Amino acid sequence: MSVLEAASSGRLGLMTMLLERSTKLILIVSVLVAASLTVGSVADWPALPWVTGSALVGAFLTARWFPMAAVQVCLVLTYVAPGLVALGLGDFGSWDLTPWFAGLFGVMMATSDPTRWHLPGLWRGPLAAWSLVVALSWPVVWLREFDFAPALVRTAGLANNAVGVPPVTANLWLLSVVLTHSVGLLWFDWLCATFQRARVSRFQRVVLVPLAVGWVVSMLVALYQSLIDVSFVNAGHWAVLRRSSGMLMDANPFGMMAALWGAIGIAMVLGCRGRRDETGAVTDATVGLVGLVLAVSWYGLWVSGSRSALIAGLVVLLFVLRWAAREASMLLRGRRLTLVLVAGVLIASTLVATKSSMVGPWQRLSPMLPSASWASVGTLMVELWNRNGYGAAATQMIAENPLVGVGVGAFNVISPDVADRLGYGRVVPDNAQNWFRHQLAEFGLLGSLGWMVWVWLFLRLLADRGLAGAAGPSARLVRGALVALGAASLVGMPTQNPALALTFWTMAFWYALLVGNATPVFPRRINLGGLWIGIWLLALTYVGGLAYLSWSELRVPFRAQRGGWDYGYGFYGPESDGSDDSFRWAASRAAAVVPVSGRLIELSAWTHHPDIEKHPVELKVWLDGELLLHSQQEDGEPVSRTVRRPVGEDSVVIETWVSRTWRPSDYGQEDTRQLGPGIRWRFHDP
Repeated sequence: MSVLEAASSGRLGLMTMLLERSTKLILIVSVLVAASLTVGSVADWPALPWVTGSALVGAFLTARWFPMAAVQVCLVLTYVAPGLVALGLGDFGSWDLTPWFAGLFGVMMATSDPTRWHLPGLWRGPLAAWSLVVALSWPVVWLREFDFAPALVRTAGLANNAVGVPPVTANLWLLSVVLTHSVGLLWFDWLCATFQRARVSRFQRVVLVPLAVGWVVSMLVALYQSLIDVSFVNAGHWAVLRRSSGMLMDANPFGMMAALWGAIGIAMVLGCRGRRDETGAVTDATVGLVGLVLAVSWYGLWVSGSRSALIAGLVVLLFVLRWAAREASMLLRGRRLTLVLVAGVLIASTLVATKSSMVGPWQRLSPMLPSASWASVGTLMVELWNRNGYGAAATQMIAENPLVGVGVGAFNVISPDVADRLGYGRVVPDNAQNWFRHQLAEFGLLGSLGWMVWVWLFLRLLADRGLAGAAGPSARLVRGALVALGAASLVGMPTQNPALALTFWTMAFWYALLVGNATPVFPRRINLGGLWIGIWLLALTYVGGLAYLSWSELRVPFRAQRGGWDYGYGFYGPESDGSDDSFRWAASRAAAVVPVSGRLIELSAWTHHPDIEKHPVELKVWLDGELLLHSQQEDGEPVSRTVRRPVGEDSVVIETWVSRTWRPSDYGQEDTRQLGPGIRWRFHDP
């Protein structure tokens, strides 16, 4: 190789390294900004910024001296933190978990290299692409939900959909989704950095055991809820519905966790030393623990009342029975008493759960089951597809914005209006009831590309039964838990919950570790320079497309216009100047959805700045996003224009902007308002 070739190769390698490492650094900055905006937006917990900052700094410093102890504390809190917050504050919102996010983030930053990815081989590119899409795009959505005017909209008392969700709440939900996605990916990367070459036993001791402790605590609370007081650490509507949520404050994620921990717990038991005796048979203690874990799992699943958890639980049970079938000869060799006891525990737990006052999943599922007719089956399929409007809304969003979607975390706030347009009424904000459809609705094909490629690669790994078979029973059961979660994700959004998201990434790494796929090696055939350039181009193209739609059809005023709810900010109350029609003063920027009462609309705007002759004021007025008036104001004379509106249009969006405002109180008057333009609109027919 010549000197020039070597220099060129070195520059290319440096560029590749910078492109790769910058994706992770941007993700880290994104997490810090999202957490900061969250704690600054929560009004009912004034101490949240201090608690979050203390959690971040305290976890970071503790992890420098006691790294594994620090991470174990965070993991124990995974399934407990929501309940602790509810006990302390009397209420719980997903954004109240920011201190837990901060603590886990601080531990990861203190105990691994934050400047580079540690993800396995082919997985690194798609996951880094997805992280970059999330990190670069969510600020666009955040600004959009404030209509790109946070200072005005935050104080305007507005709603961002027809069911009254205010902009601050919409953005708090957005930020919690961003933190769940981002911290989950960072956690997966941290696991790869810390345990990719470690013994499975060490991973189990450091990570799985504290998670198990937290799960036991949550399960004990669920037991108390189901047998003694259903309202204890249980959000109001879950208590009314007679469904337990443990310490997760949501019955559906709790039920899913119960189902998954049936497989996780048994896999941990089977991965311990001493599970077989000198004859090669599974010991009585092992069989007893398997039965106990399965019984506890099914009890928690049942009292949660979650139908999607029942699906996951049945899948897990299938994998457990397959393990038992493999061990049948060993189990029956002198283990009859143990098997009888296990069966007794399982039956007893099922009877207690079904005979309690709690509403189980079968009670909620049985009314949906079809009768013995094709018409009934067809009706059920349609219901499963539409899911009371949420599925239909997701499909409509994908059809309307197939490339970029509606933006990360935006489905919940937009879905009530889309569902209403489709004839399902104004449903309460919720997810798409399907993980895959939800992702496509929010990210579109471009934004979901990295995620979809990774899902495909991971499914290929799961589909290789030979790998799991060679790795042993623990790998097969972890595989079963992942398959169960995937099946449940067809009818729900389990990983939207932070605890479940962390559990998913933990299981994904665990399985990769068990089957020997956790080593971060790229295949030589891949052009790394081209790969990272492509990732950046993909992310920037996506963000550009989302920004364009966010400034046009996805802007809140235009959504309000289509959805038919009141929306407006920046305009002061109507005033009279002696004419037949009133006018309004506006702030520096203003927007409003105005009902149409005639085919013609006449718009007039002016400025009354006292110093306007010396310092002209630029004035702009838009109608339905089209610039209608644009004037350099040098006096107080109004500018006007009359336009015809289309037949059938019920409302118009009027917007104003001026380059500067003035305050009458600065000129000896009592009025302290910041005034921009005066504006009048009149409707009449030709």
